[in-house]
Amino acid sequence: MEFYSHGKLLLTAEYAVLEGVKALAVPTKRGQLLRVEHSTNRTIKWQSFTVEGKLWIDCVFDFKFKCLSANTSPSGVIDQLVTILKTLNRLSPNYFAEGITITTELEFPRDWGLGSSSTLINNLAQWLDINPYQLLEETMGGSGYDIAAAQSDSALFYKRNNYEPTLAPVSFSPLFKGNLFFVHLKQKQNSRTAIAGFKSRKEISAETKDRLEEIGALLLITEEQSSFNALLKEHEEITAAFLEQTTVQERLFPDFKGQLKSLGAWGGDFILASGDESTIDYFVQKGYPTIFRYSDFILG
Repeated sequence: MEFYSHGKLLLTAEYAVLEGVKALAVPTKRGQLLRVEHSTNRTIKWQSFTVEGKLWIDCVFDFKFKCLSANTSPSGVIDQLVTILKTLNRLSPNYFAEGITITTELEFPRDWGLGSSSTLINNLAQWLDINPYQLLEETMGGSGYDIAAAQSDSALFYKRNNYEPTLAPVSFSPLFKGNLFFVHLKQKQNSRTAIAGFKSRKEISAETKDRLEEIGALLLITEEQSSFNALLKEHEEITAAFLEQTTVQERLFPDFKGQLKSLGAWGGDFILASGDESTIDYFVQKGYPTIFRYSDFILG
């Protein structure tokens, strides 16, 4: 049995999506594969491979989810897998009664922040036919938009609602899409840490929430890149205000001629750059060579 999920990026309402703000998300062309095979051994064997084909998780569990052996697995990963397996067993009782081998294969580097955890959770939920949003909440936590993107072939609006969110697929294909790029900042963010930090701050005002949703809707219909850039800038300034941080453009790229926008957890992972044909050279010269054109990276 094989299952596949797309990676994700959140274009609008980062952090605010946790408070029920409708967010614009996009699935990426790179994702994660899960393969499940039955075996004669009375154990659960787990192997995970990086995009380069390197084995980075290699462990065996008994049916009580005790780790019997582990090789190459980073610190903390085993405990996380035990939590996931126990939750799967509770939501789909008595499934783990015969030997199985679980294999995962990533199509992107783990430090890109495209959803190595969410694609795994969605694949596991497909396998056992359980609610992926519930599985996410009871294991990793988060808003759930990454689960929606994992299942989608196009951009979508996502609004959190416990285990039954509101999803609305949309067409997002700006006339100037050739001038949109995704740049990796080489600073992997821990989503759970970022979420915890956000929740410790004061609640976002109703007016701010409404404006963030308006910006998301306007980004879909804006025909001029200059107007698009103005909306990105406003969104950045709003988010910077309630996070009490400076924008990535102010902090790292004040001489960039276009407009930059952080995506997801601020301070790392990918940013969106709205520029021109000189954009790739600009970031390469700045020491950020991992950069993709929108159409090469995003589905739909």
